[in-house]
Amino acid sequence: MSKTAFLFPGQGSQRVGMGADLLEARAELFDRYMQLADGTSGLPIRERCLEGPIEELTRTDVAQPALFAHSLAMMELAREAGLRADFVAGHSLGEYTAAVASGAVGLEDGMRLVCERGRLMAGAQSQRPGTMAAIIGLDAERVAELCSEASRVGSVAPANFNTPTQTIASGEEAAVMALIDLAEKAGAERALRLQVGAAFHSELMEPVKERMSEAMEEVAWSDPQVPLMSNAFAELQRTGEQVRRALVEQIASPVQWVACVRGLVAEGAGSFLELGSGRVLSGLVRQIDPEVETFAADSPKKLAKFAERAGAPATDTASSS
Repeated sequence: MSKTAFLFPGQGSQRVGMGADLLEARAELFDRYMQLADGTSGLPIRERCLEGPIEELTRTDVAQPALFAHSLAMMELAREAGLRADFVAGHSLGEYTAAVASGAVGLEDGMRLVCERGRLMAGAQSQRPGTMAAIIGLDAERVAELCSEASRVGSVAPANFNTPTQTIASGEEAAVMALIDLAEKAGAERALRLQVGAAFHSELMEPVKERMSEAMEEVAWSDPQVPLMSNAFAELQRTGEQVRRALVEQIASPVQWVACVRGLVAEGAGSFLELGSGRVLSGLVRQIDPEVETFAADSPKKLAKFAERAGAPATDTASSS
């Protein structure tokens, strides 16, 4: 029997109105998580999720706690519906969500870390500006070669290995723009600058990594009840110390998403449930391994459909909305 992995999205999956379906079906659940996000961040996270504008919701210090809160609310609903994960994984920010889902760190501590991560990453952009670009249609090795060439004008390197033919690069603006030009000349299907708040998962994030490492020393860590697949190492983390180390390391290291998915499949995962806004990760998983089952659940209604297919016990909670 195949195993199930819960997946949690990262920045870029936010959209205005996310959580509205959950609010309609389970207002107390939605409000509990959003109140925690509002109170911890000191920002109007609930309002931005429901009303926007998208420019405000996309801010790094807003998007991170917003996505974290929404995904964990959906995970609680999934558990109420009788769904259980054999593994958890998240993309970038989503790995922090996965850490809470695994039981390695508590919800309140997790929210504090996510809010601090968002603040520090937003601040890093003002100190050393950077950006990111998506290169589609070239393999990762070729993109790495082009990054080396573009590095003549500044720092740039692969940041997310999303699929075998989609790599995100990150670094200083001049170098990223040079990479886009080189990729187009090399025959990439698409090479485009991303609308992001900073050069995530690059050496420009080293100061954030140092500060987050200090913040994590003040948090209690437990061995996860569910193994977590790490972005940086593409290996299952089975102790609290391993999870902590993985969350620190990923800040300035590439997200090895292709290796993560293949590793989960090798461990027996045949079903992937994305919990939270959008369906970006489900699409990436299908490109990496078309044989596995993928399902995106950003509302109670969609979650109920997955639960029914998975044979989980029916509940009023899961079938509402």
